[in-house]
Amino acid sequence: MRPVSARPEQSRLSTVLLPITRDALRAAVNAPTDTAALDICAAALLAIASHVECEVSHG
Repeated sequence: MRPVSARPEQSRLSTVLLPITRDALRAAVNAPTDTAALDICAAALLAIASHVECEVSHG
């Protein structure tokens, strides 16, 4: 299913962030330990921060 923006002003960045978030949450739920789940979420947050930083620096 192709992601569709709810509002026209949503950036293309949201189409990158949603899969990162969705995949991280799915992986965290299936993680063997709480620590592993937190590590997965932290990696996703770092990936999101990296994408946002690139978006901001490129306008």
